[in-house]
Amino acid sequence: MKKVIALATSLLLLAGCSEPNTTVRLATHDSFVMSDELIAQFEQESGYQLEIIRLGDTGTLTNQLILTKDAPIADLVFGIDNTFRSIAEEDIFTTGGFVEISYGDVCFNYDIAWFEKNNIEPPKTWRDLTDEKYRGLTVVTNPRLSSPGLAFLATTFAGFETNAEVFEYWRNLRDNELKTAGSWEDAYFSDFTRYGGSRPIVLSYASSPAAEVKDGVPGTAALLDECFRQIEYAAVIEGADNRRGAEALIDFMLSDPFQSALPEAMYVYPSVKETPIPETWAMYALPARSNLGDANMVAKFRERWLKDWSDVFDN
Repeated sequence: MKKVIALATSLLLLAGCSEPNTTVRLATHDSFVMSDELIAQFEQESGYQLEIIRLGDTGTLTNQLILTKDAPIADLVFGIDNTFRSIAEEDIFTTGGFVEISYGDVCFNYDIAWFEKNNIEPPKTWRDLTDEKYRGLTVVTNPRLSSPGLAFLATTFAGFETNAEVFEYWRNLRDNELKTAGSWEDAYFSDFTRYGGSRPIVLSYASSPAAEVKDGVPGTAALLDECFRQIEYAAVIEGADNRRGAEALIDFMLSDPFQSALPEAMYVYPSVKETPIPETWAMYALPARSNLGDANMVAKFRERWLKDWSDVFDN
């Protein structure tokens, strides 16, 4: 009898033990960059192996996590921003809430050499883009799929006193042959003239020109007035297989090595104060002079705004 009891006890103990989960899965957008050195440092310090799952632009990322919320495909997410956060908070269960990791200002960039070559004065603000001389020159991103696109949509609503003025501006943009790309990567690396496209004006970030400096000569410039302040977050996904690993990765994202790498890796500002940034950013990656648009208003009016946008640009 003692042997039977001992055997049963041993089986119960074995059943209660399982192999520790040594992999942490990060769901993120296509623009996420983490160097091999930082990955190795995280893995060495934490004891976890990192698996990165890229799921498209921010909107696609958010939608994929919503569709899989009952069987999470990742332990945490990075890259949901303040334009999509309200959707995520409503439809994606998280543990510990959203932690701010980085920020940037969404604004238009233009190709300096293209405008000089064609002897055309570049625009001063996004309000100028309806001018005839900029016909067929501008590309933005789809606000349904892209956080910069949704940020621009929010900016236009904040920039005019009435909806009628917003719609008039949108119609003028449409009639001036505005192009809408599916993602920031498509707009910047396919449509922008800097990379062989035909559009010398692209919706991007105030910090993007820092990536276009060659031999001390800037290749692009940003329109720094009336931009949208975008904040990116990380969050542990409820029901994740490896919550501890997810928390360890978020802690690492807030550490000096990761925060210091953000400017040159993803051309965004680190959220942790006093984090040093590259000296060149003082010249080529200045924050916006002014910001427009309220993330709370995005949360409140998102679906109506998207329908209005679709009524103008999809018909």
